[in-house]
Amino acid sequence: MRDKTIHRLLEGIRRYGLENVSTLSKWIDIPVETARYMIWEELPKHKIGVGVSVNLPRIGLGRWSLLVNPAQKNYAEAIEAFLKDGAGGVYLARIIPSNSIYAHIGIPFGEHYKLKEHLEYLKSSGVVESYSLEELEWSRYVSFNPSFYDFKERAWKFDWKDVDEAREPLLTPYTKEEQAPIVDYKDLLILRELQERVPRTLSKLSRKLELDQHNLRYHYKSHARRAIQGYYVKLMPGDAISFQTSMIFALEIENEKSLTEARSTALSLPFTSFVWKTESEFYWYASFPGEYTNGVLSFINERFTRISGKLRIMMLDSKSERSGHIPVELFDERAGMWKYEPRSAFLTLKK
Repeated sequence: MRDKTIHRLLEGIRRYGLENVSTLSKWIDIPVETARYMIWEELPKHKIGVGVSVNLPRIGLGRWSLLVNPAQKNYAEAIEAFLKDGAGGVYLARIIPSNSIYAHIGIPFGEHYKLKEHLEYLKSSGVVESYSLEELEWSRYVSFNPSFYDFKERAWKFDWKDVDEAREPLLTPYTKEEQAPIVDYKDLLILRELQERVPRTLSKLSRKLELDQHNLRYHYKSHARRAIQGYYVKLMPGDAISFQTSMIFALEIENEKSLTEARSTALSLPFTSFVWKTESEFYWYASFPGEYTNGVLSFINERFTRISGKLRIMMLDSKSERSGHIPVELFDERAGMWKYEPRSAFLTLKK
């Protein structure tokens, strides 16, 4: 693929998504069939995927940031099992070398106190040393920036002195006020499947979910598509996950200026793929080949000599990362509503 065309294609996907390939092809100025071929045949060969961002509040879920420090390192596995079993885990990773656990949890609105009660029980029982649970005010995916990537060599290729332009993710922050539409179980299955892999056609999606085509189209157009926040482009790590370095950066926000500058730094880093904010902290996630570790830390260090606020870095065990999807298991299909009932923390204590 010609670099100019693929750069235009990736930018077009960020702007227009994949719902209307003809609009996308006009913007790129290539035939529709060429656009389809590039999206479904060429991009996967280059380990480039298209992700769908689902607006959790629009389907009735708040998104929470959770950091758990086990009282002993060998308690981490039992705590992980608790978080994976009915707690609504959307993302989970171990922090090294402390063996602490960082997670994003999807919780029906007003139900987070249930998780807090379990965590307090584990803390009073000596399983958890400490924890912090904060609701995300907003979050955004950041599309892969092809300017720093060599498609012929299929590798990152850039000079750090050229890393000075912040990418602006085109997805808008979600807010609690945007809680329509009402969704049912079929809508959630559609959204979860779109998160897993964007299908070439809705017909393929209907076969995968074993739903009648007309029924699926109704659910998609009437409900599911309205919960889609946007599309983003991602570079797949491939089979070399053990050679990847994954980090979460967290800044204690002192003022609006420090937040703006930290956000600009996060978005200019070529490897940043997700940013989010709680009431007190701004976070960003980056994953990259191990040989770039020193360069990333030097880049961040240089930038934060001029930015106020305490910055901490969580080094993740990349092999422990679990990126989930909508916690459909929390939805009661028969009752048509979310039910939040995390597994008993007492069972974790016994384990």
